[in-house]
Amino acid sequence: MKRAFLLACLVALAAGCDRKQPPSAAGTSQDLAPDGTLVSPEPRTVREPDPPNFVPPRPADPSAASAISAAEQAVRDAGKALYTPETGYGEDVTAIVNAFPAYAPSDALTGGPIRIIGSDTMGPMLSMLGNRFEGMYASAPVDVRQGGTARGLAALLKGECEFAAISDEPTPEQVKAIEAATKKRLFVAPIALDGVCMYVNRGNPIASLTKAQCNGILSITHSMAPNPILRWNELDPASPFGAEFLPLYVLEQGSGTMQAFMRWCMPGERVTTIMCYVEPSPGSVVNACCAYPTAIGVSGFGARQPRARVVALDDGRGPVEPTLATIRDRTYPIVRNLSLAFVAADEASIPPRLVEFLQYAWSADGQDAIASLRVVPPTMDMMPPFIGTPTDGFWK
Repeated sequence: MKRAFLLACLVALAAGCDRKQPPSAAGTSQDLAPDGTLVSPEPRTVREPDPPNFVPPRPADPSAASAISAAEQAVRDAGKALYTPETGYGEDVTAIVNAFPAYAPSDALTGGPIRIIGSDTMGPMLSMLGNRFEGMYASAPVDVRQGGTARGLAALLKGECEFAAISDEPTPEQVKAIEAATKKRLFVAPIALDGVCMYVNRGNPIASLTKAQCNGILSITHSMAPNPILRWNELDPASPFGAEFLPLYVLEQGSGTMQAFMRWCMPGERVTTIMCYVEPSPGSVVNACCAYPTAIGVSGFGARQPRARVVALDDGRGPVEPTLATIRDRTYPIVRNLSLAFVAADEASIPPRLVEFLQYAWSADGQDAIASLRVVPPTMDMMPPFIGTPTDGFWK
C-alpha cells in the first residue's frame, strides 16, 4: 500500500508540472531569462548535514525503484515541455557570425567604467557583451541599465553614461539638444538589427496583417482603417475567436520599438484603443501572447518564444514574414538599427575603451553573443568608419 501511495503522489506531481501560471494583465510576476522567456524560480531548500557514517537508504523492492525513476523522468520531461529555450543557432547564422573579424585584446587599454543606459530591447545582449568584455578588461567594468531609448538619450545629454543604447534613430531635435548640452559631436554606431513585429498566440491562425489593419487595432482615430478594430471577427471574419475582444499588449510609447511601429502604421497618431496594456519589457509583451489565446502585441523580433508567433506584415507589396534574411535585406516592412550613441569632440578624441568595446561588438565573438540571444547580426556595410578597420581579419 505504501508503494501505491508513493506512486500516486509522483504521478500527481508529474501532472501538476503541466499547469501553466498565467501572467497578470499588465505584466508577469515570474522571472525572465535573458532572451525574455519565462523561468520558474528555483526552490530553495535547507538540508541538515548527514550524521557521521550515514548510509543512504535503498529501496527494498527493485520494482519500486524502477517506478520511482520513471516517475522522476516524467517530471523532468514535463518541466522541459514548459521551458524550452533556444540555446544555439543554425548554420545560416554561423556563417554570418564567422564572417566577422576576430578580436585580439589590447595590452594597453586605458581603464575606466563603461556605463550604458537605454533600450530595453538591447538590454540582454548588451549585458552579455559587457560580461565577455569585462572578462578581458577587468579595469573597464560595464554597467548596463535599461529604461528605453528616450531615457538613454536623456542620460547621454546629462553626462550620466558613456553609451546610450538606442533602438531608434535620434531625431534632429535630439541631436541638436545633446550636442548643445555637451559641446561635443554625437556619434551613432549600429551593432545589430531588429524587426518590430506583431505577436499572437501560437494557436491563433491569422496569417498576416496589413498596415491599415494595424492602424485600426492600435488607434481609435484609425486614419488608415474605415473603423477601429476591437474584436477578432472585425479583423478576420473567419477567426475562431468570433466577437471576442483582442487585448493589445505594447511597450511604453516613448520606446524605440513603439516609435518605429507608430511611424509605419499610424504617423501622427497615438495608441488610443481600449483594452491596451503597457508592459515593462519586450519579453513580457510576448509572455502575454503566450498565455492568452486572444492576445496580440507589439515587440521586437529577438523577444520571440515557442508559444507565441510573429505575423507577416503587408505594407502594400504583399505579406512578408520577419526572418533573419528578410530583416537583413530589409524586405520586411519594419527594420531598425540597434545602436550605441556617444559623444566626443571629434573622431580622434573618442576614448580608447569605447572604441575597443565597439570593435568587440563588431567581432565574431561579440556577434556570437548577440546572435545567441536571437538578435539579428548587422550587415558589413553598416560598420561605422570611426571604429577603425580590421587588419588581416583581426581587430588589433
